[in-house]
Amino acid sequence: MCLIAAPQTGAAYLGKVLEDFADLAPYPEVFSADGISRIDFQAWPILRQATGIDFADSRDARIAEFAREKPAAWLDALEEAARGRGKRIMSFSLLRGDLANDVIEREVATRARLRLVMVVRKQIDSFVSWRRSVELAKWQSVGVNADRLRLKLEVEGFERWLDAQEQWFEHWRAYLTRRFLPCPVLRYEVDIDQPADRVLRRFAAAAGQVGIALRLPTTIEERGNELRDSDTGLADRVANWAEFNRAIFARGLERRAFGYPI
Repeated sequence: MCLIAAPQTGAAYLGKVLEDFADLAPYPEVFSADGISRIDFQAWPILRQATGIDFADSRDARIAEFAREKPAAWLDALEEAARGRGKRIMSFSLLRGDLANDVIEREVATRARLRLVMVVRKQIDSFVSWRRSVELAKWQSVGVNADRLRLKLEVEGFERWLDAQEQWFEHWRAYLTRRFLPCPVLRYEVDIDQPADRVLRRFAAAAGQVGIALRLPTTIEERGNELRDSDTGLADRVANWAEFNRAIFARGLERRAFGYPI
């Protein structure tokens, strides 16, 4: 299963919760610079053998290079690692910016038995969370307190981001429509930012829409809460929120900003 998502839409937290499924191996962000950082160490020997890369560090640049240059071979390796752990299904997230659309269509979307599920979030929350992650990465080395970080945003940059975000999701919705394939959508606010048992039930229902049967676990562990955003409001995270909010309405962007990309 491929989760069509974007940064800060909840795919990372979802991937953590999905570990409770006994027959599914969730591999989030497999095309990022540290794409194996969340993959169980038990799978590493198989990945070394399948890729021919004798890595010892999850951030080994050779792995990221291999994944981007040979995405089909990389997914083959991940499938082999999943089977080696006794899993019959693999899930992975594909984020906007990971690979070019033509590469995805040629080497990923054409894989036998691949099914697509969309993961979306209200656009303004996704944007603010993404910008915070970018700023925190810049200031991490000097020990900035994340709770005290407040952004200053410009509406021009937000509008460009909205355009790119909507184009990404619409491309894949149109792709599925042309092929008469189902397009289940998981929304962060109602399907993902929830207790683990509800997340698992909703994911199992989405998987069922694309013909994949998942057995719900009898024991569920709450995990991955560090990957969720805090409950602080936008005004607490954006220093110029009042000004930025007025600019959103002045440009007629409010329905897009406070809605979903699809």
